[in-house]
Amino acid sequence: MKKIQTILMASLLLMSTYADDTVLKLTYETLDFDNSKKKDKGKRVGIALDYKQENSLYQLLYEKTDTDTFQPPLTKDLKVDKYYFKYTRKLDAVQAFSLSYATIDDNLMKETDGGHIYGLGYCYDDFGLTQYLSDYKHFNVYQTEAKYTFKKQFGEVKTSATILGKYIHLQDKGSNDFSKNAKENYFTPGVKLHTDYKGYHFGMGAFFGKRIFAVMNNGFKVQHHAMEFKETYMCGIGKHFERGDVHLKYVYQKASEIPIHNDNVKVQNIILQIGYHF
Repeated sequence: MKKIQTILMASLLLMSTYADDTVLKLTYETLDFDNSKKKDKGKRVGIALDYKQENSLYQLLYEKTDTDTFQPPLTKDLKVDKYYFKYTRKLDAVQAFSLSYATIDDNLMKETDGGHIYGLGYCYDDFGLTQYLSDYKHFNVYQTEAKYTFKKQFGEVKTSATILGKYIHLQDKGSNDFSKNAKENYFTPGVKLHTDYKGYHFGMGAFFGKRIFAVMNNGFKVQHHAMEFKETYMCGIGKHFERGDVHLKYVYQKASEIPIHNDNVKVQNIILQIGYHF
């Protein structure tokens, strides 16, 4: 994993030398777990780079999470490193396809440590379809995601509404204690709203229905712990400057820790992201 991290950081530095086509993003996030029997509080930092060249978009993300745990039942604090890569190719004015990959370095959850997550997506105008495969040691997760975005402009106000659904299938879930209490199939619908006015951004969204081991945020978030999420609510605000962006986001989720049958876990995240355009 240290080799992967070195390669990723070198790629970030190399790509950031290209002017006018590169966006560097720094993220700081706090995590607060209520009623969990394993996790208390945590923090997450991330560095991402988007580099666009003609019809191609390359995206890299390195993310590090440190979480304080309750000992027992856990033996030490949780430390997770995640590495993401995504390539998007625009085929014409309305079509594009994407390839994505992510991997996980987790010091406690051995069932998903070293997991490989692959994604293949296709977009036609405002419709998108993506298939993910999460390849873990003793089980696999297949996720199909479809979404459609409606856009409307009122003078200088640009608005959009996205409806989406995630179908998740667990293969060989009964092969281990980590995933055996999960269901075999899940379906999660969601909605996202966004408004842009003179460089200010406002957004909110929600996911309903249960999900587990889900791939989120267009392939840039993997929920690899055995937590069955029931509800997710989020809101955010941001501002675009001449060469920079600032975003603040709040996320509230309800979940269950399924290996130990611990229900009514609440997770709150506060996320600050700063971006700079080269």
